[in-house]
Amino acid sequence: MKSQKIETSTISEHKTAPSLTEREMIANAETADLQQVSVGKQDERQITPIKQEEPNTALLAATGGLAVMLGQLVAYFNNRAHIDDLDVLSFSLHHLFCRVDFLYNTTLPALATWTKSLQAGQTGHPPHLAHPAYRQQDVRQRQQVWTQLQAINRTLDRMEPLCHLLSDAAECVLERFDLSSDILGFAESGKPPASPRSELEHDDQQDWVQIIDMERWEQAFTAIAQTLFSWQEQHSMLPSFAAQFAHLLPTAPTLPELDAAFATILDSAGAIYGDILPGFRAILSADEAMIAALLYDLMQQSDQLLMKFDTTLEPMNTLIKHYAIGSELS
Repeated sequence: MKSQKIETSTISEHKTAPSLTEREMIANAETADLQQVSVGKQDERQITPIKQEEPNTALLAATGGLAVMLGQLVAYFNNRAHIDDLDVLSFSLHHLFCRVDFLYNTTLPALATWTKSLQAGQTGHPPHLAHPAYRQQDVRQRQQVWTQLQAINRTLDRMEPLCHLLSDAAECVLERFDLSSDILGFAESGKPPASPRSELEHDDQQDWVQIIDMERWEQAFTAIAQTLFSWQEQHSMLPSFAAQFAHLLPTAPTLPELDAAFATILDSAGAIYGDILPGFRAILSADEAMIAALLYDLMQQSDQLLMKFDTTLEPMNTLIKHYAIGSELS
């Protein structure tokens, strides 16, 4: 069933946009050079560009910290889960983190910047469409709004299969973990005292929290926490979709669902990277019930993200179609 959902996602009706790499390069270049000058001599407005250098440095530190956490997690499940499942778990968590960062630190702020610019131009010059220069400027701004909407849509499209992988990998690890726990419990109750070798293996499992020193762990957690805070800060400063596209509410009543969806996506991402993953470090290796609970929470948050992705399809398609160049020129 999950594989069918992934196939359906990849054959969605948003295929016409450029590739993600090309789109990110275009979006970054356009945002860094974001300056709109009107034709009037006394009417000049400049939009502050979104700085790319500083967020990229923060993201690099955060992904390095995430690698430390994932390495600790994989070390604990060593010999208690299939290595393929652990690879998929690490892969999906890493790339999901990067997509969420791109969404809240780049594409959503860029969209808000361009919609504000477009609204300012239309408010300041009601008859501007009659002038060819204003007309050209308006078309360019609409094109940028469309580009950012496509960027957001493509980011969500990439996050969906990552969440499918994450849910599936977490479920497989949980099943294997439960099986290994049952086997170990049966062996301990029905066998004579353990050999020196088995005692050494048990000691290795008990000392798993010491694989990474505390200072390095604290640095990793701090880097991730700072990125989570930047997501929340950026989201709190963004105008709602209902406010940015208020003129479309009569024909697109589902726009408020986008605001609810992006708030939930942010909450779920915060739970995964701020609570669940660090939680594996805080518990004792003997507390297998807590380990299972964390894996189950991970699956729940991933499934919640998938449900919210579905609610964004209709309103995002409505916005993209509205700001397509052909719809304005026809």
